[in-house]
Parts: sequence; structure tokens; C-alpha cells
Amino acid sequence: MDAVSLLCEIIGQAGKVAAHAYRGDARYGVLLDAGLIQRDGLVQSVLCENCDIPHDAEIAFEGGTYGHYCPELGFVHVEYADLVAVRANLASLVEQLHATFECSQGGISQLGPQTWRVGLVDTPGGRAVVYFHTCLQNEDNLVSLENALRGQIRREYALVVTAAGHLPYRDAGTFTLDQMVQLDLGATRLRKSVSVAESVGAPPRSTGGRPSIYRDRFKAMLADRAARGVAEKGRNEEAKAVLLDYRRQRPDDPAPKLSTVKAYVSEFRGG
Repeated sequence: MDAVSLLCEIIGQAGKVAAHAYRGDARYGVLLDAGLIQRDGLVQSVLCENCDIPHDAEIAFEGGTYGHYCPELGFVHVEYADLVAVRANLASLVEQLHATFECSQGGISQLGPQTWRVGLVDTPGGRAVVYFHTCLQNEDNLVSLENALRGQIRREYALVVTAAGHLPYRDAGTFTLDQMVQLDLGATRLRKSVSVAESVGAPPRSTGGRPSIYRDRFKAMLADRAARGVAEKGRNEEAKAVLLDYRRQRPDDPAPKLSTVKAYVSEFRGG
């Protein structure tokens, strides 16, 4: 079971979250061991379910104990352990992404409240720059990214990795964190699922022409599926479907890896 999906969920909440909600999830311990989440004091409010309409109630400290005020019951005690908060350790995440993507030495920098430059990656087609931006779920997130990257040197190959959302960005391909990396149970470091070169569509090293043949074939198949209105909405689902079609059409030919086909889908859809 991959723990990165839980990390994405925590990051997507844009702040600290109650630890007790995740203690029964084995992925929570993996994230702690990997240093990707950290303690952050106490939560500021809890859900009061004692009233007819559940509502957020601010935490108070009274008579040597923590709790909250309920309009019907008055002061309600809450166990301290249920108030402990955690948040994503984004600095550690960026450092691990830097190592996992095999970026050139140095180059990590925070460009805005939610944006980091992870570093440069050598690809067969040239250097690609990798950024991390917490969320790309709405226009405000997109404006925040644009402001953070203003003044950055534009490169032919650029990648923005984000924990939640998949809004397109004009100057870079966008991939979600759980598409790019994994953190398996028992592991303490991230491992990549897709290479940066594949995700930005950098041309592969020449190995007799097969990779370029794959790209052309899949581009034609994706265009045909889109024209017929049978393309899947999700990138992963479409990659699986078109790869299945390819194997059916060419049962005697070798087929590319699913991660490569996912990159072709992202390239075809413009990031």
C-alpha cells in the first residue's frame, strides 16, 4: 500500500490536521518514519456532534483540561491525544524529491509560500527544471504558482509536481505527487514511478528508433480515441485503455511500460 496518497490528502488540507484521524492507518506511521509529516502543536477546533446540527467548536482550556463549549451541554472534555496536530513536512518532501529525481547538486529554493524549486534534471533532450507547488485545485492556486515562478528562467522542459489538483499550467507539464513517486510500507525514502524525462516529454536516447515509433503510434491512437469520443477522462485510465488497445492490435510486438504511456497521454493532452 502506497503512503504518498495519504500525504497528498494531508497536504491538500492546507494546514495542520488532527493526528488521531490517521493513527489507525498503517501509512501514517510510514510517513512519520520517513520524516514527511511532523507534530505541530494542537488543533484549534473540533467537530461538536452533541447539537442537532454538528459544528466546529474552538478548543478551550479550563480547570486543567482541554475541551470545547457546547450550547446544550456546556464545557465538554476532549482527550489531549485527540487534539495533537500534524502537518506535512514540505521542506523534507522537497529534499527527498530532489534526491529521488536525481537533480543536480544544490538548487533547492523556496519561491513562495507554497512553491519550491526542486532542481534541475539531466534528460537526453536537455535539462529539465522541477518545481513543487502544494495544490493546483483552483484559479487561486494557479495564480499563486504563476506569481512564484515569475522571474524564473524559462526552459524547454519544465515540470510542476503538486499534491492535489491537476490544473494545466502554460509553461510546464503538471503531474500529481502520487503519479511521480511512491512510498511503500516498510520504506523510509521515496522512489520514482515516472522519470522526469518521460513526464516532460523529453526525447529519449536513440535505441534503434523504437521509442519514437511508440510515440507516433500512441499519438495517433490517442487522437483517434479522442475523435471517437471514447477517451477516458483520467490520465491513468486512458493510459491503461490505450495500452490495452495497442496490445490487442499488435499482439506480437513488444509494448512500452505503462509509465511511458502515461507520459504520452500527458504530452498529448498538453501537460
